[in-house]
Amino acid sequence: MELQTVRQVSKIFNISAQMLRYYEQSGLLQSARKEDYAYRVYDDENIKRLQRIILLRKLQIPVKQIRVILNSPDASTAIDIFKKNISELDNEISALMTVKSALEIFIVKIEEISSVKLNLEVLTDDTVLELADSLSLAQRNVNENRLMDELNKANEQMKKQSEQHVRIVYRPPATMAMIRYNGGDSTSDAKARKDSEKVIREFIRETDLFKIKPDMRVFGFGHGNGYGGWEMWVSIPEDLEVNTPLKKIKYGGGLYAVSPIGFDIDKWVDESDIYHWEPHSPGGEEYINPFNIYGLDNINAETGGSMYIESALPVKEVKHYTEAQIEQTEAYLLEMEANKRGNSRDSNLKELIKHGEFDLKFADGLMEMKAPGLYEAAKMATPQEFTLPLKIELRAKTNHSDIDIEYAKGWVCYNHHQVRNKWFIMDVVDGSVNSYKLRGPAVVNEFVDIEWYMGKEIMVVKLNGEIQHISDDCAYIKAFRDNPEFILSAAVIIGTTGKSTMTVERLRITELYK
Repeated sequence: MELQTVRQVSKIFNISAQMLRYYEQSGLLQSARKEDYAYRVYDDENIKRLQRIILLRKLQIPVKQIRVILNSPDASTAIDIFKKNISELDNEISALMTVKSALEIFIVKIEEISSVKLNLEVLTDDTVLELADSLSLAQRNVNENRLMDELNKANEQMKKQSEQHVRIVYRPPATMAMIRYNGGDSTSDAKARKDSEKVIREFIRETDLFKIKPDMRVFGFGHGNGYGGWEMWVSIPEDLEVNTPLKKIKYGGGLYAVSPIGFDIDKWVDESDIYHWEPHSPGGEEYINPFNIYGLDNINAETGGSMYIESALPVKEVKHYTEAQIEQTEAYLLEMEANKRGNSRDSNLKELIKHGEFDLKFADGLMEMKAPGLYEAAKMATPQEFTLPLKIELRAKTNHSDIDIEYAKGWVCYNHHQVRNKWFIMDVVDGSVNSYKLRGPAVVNEFVDIEWYMGKEIMVVKLNGEIQHISDDCAYIKAFRDNPEFILSAAVIIGTTGKSTMTVERLRITELYK
């Protein structure tokens, strides 16, 4: 029996050592070590087993199903799995045929409306736009290899969107004149709104804005959640100067979910499988027909400004990872942990350094920390600093709001009270923050395990062992690429906000090598 090393097997089958390790960890393969031999080796039986694994993976059979097939002596088990996968392929073929049919209808419709030379106005025809909407949905689902039940779920979501008059629109970048007045309670918020609307009305009239920019748009939004106040924006020509109290700003535009006033757009986005809230852009109301409201004398100057018709919430598409992406990432993490510099270190919770004034208790090996106010944090830091690359594990629960982990300028926030079922992930080094939809509901009063990997090539966030976020374009990763000797050392901080009580069972930190 000829034994093959990892390197030999990797070369013969054109497969990475990371993937071999992943297959071992998944229970598909088994390596051994010869006496007085430093490297792992595979015998003939496991070589043949690997050949079967590679064949089944090429047939797009998931690892979990491969494990069942290889460990079951009953041929009917494999047949049932193959039949199920054939059925799923049939569904994908049906989806592709839908795309083909939609493209054919699209061509016919263009030929009906347009001359031989394409008239770009046809692309704004309502019927063509409806076709384009359905086509883009089908393409997105096929490209991401979703199963038919997921495609149906997406179609149901789009049908619900149509029934509830929710539209997904893109607002282009623009130059804006902005005014904001602070509030804090219902009375002062109402006054802030009235004052900001009055300033915008006067600005539009004084500059004849509705004549020099007839396509102007007016937006208003409150801040709520204890901050209060009201903000008004109006689009202006780029070369138009504004005077205080107005401020000239650049608006970056973006994707928005838009609905009539009165519809709960926040709830719709929370329940969507396709979109989630984007925190970097303002939401709020778009005011109806600014020309009529602000340009005609028969509109009451004191009340006209509060006439608006639509609510908008900034959104972005939910990230979906393919099984291949998840497998590759898991293999990388296993390899990274195999090469760690030392043992994992469980932090002594009683030795953490307290930051700020808040309630703190220890009982039965647990640390309980309570944030004193809605926008005040309870934070504890490790007395020592840790160097990247790093793995941070936190087991904790919250009765209401956040579970936060911070490192350098980086931040992972789970179960934020303002945005249900979301992650906030802030980039290490530059501190730019993004939000990502959580797969499955955020839970309160139940312990969750959060793992935050910061490798030199990839950053990963896991919840209860399941990958939630993968990124390879973080600022600190770029720093490693630019300078292999890049060093970042910082304490690890855990905490919560929103008057929440966070209970911590374990904080474990591992300095990794790879």
